[in-house]
Amino acid sequence: MVPVSASPDYDAPLSALLEHAENLGAWLGIWENRREPDAFARRCASDAVDAIDAMLRDLYLIRGRLTAEIRQDDDATAARADELLRGHPLAPDAAAGEQ
Repeated sequence: MVPVSASPDYDAPLSALLEHAENLGAWLGIWENRREPDAFARRCASDAVDAIDAMLRDLYLIRGRLTAEIRQDDDATAARADELLRGHPLAPDAAAGEQ
């Protein structure tokens, strides 16, 4: 599966997230079926923890970009609404100008 988004800013973290998720299942399976002592299973467990850390980092990166875009969009929407209201006869600024 190849992630596709409207912005290339999301593609790299989404791709990394998917790759880590795919590997995580295998590493957890090896860890759960270990026979002590099992250095390979221990390494897989460490790799699973590293993958989880990387996934969290990528999720926070995606979240940060998305929330910033949402704020920008909300600000632009509010500015457009303010501009529309300025021209409306019942808007506070329009009513104050008539007095």
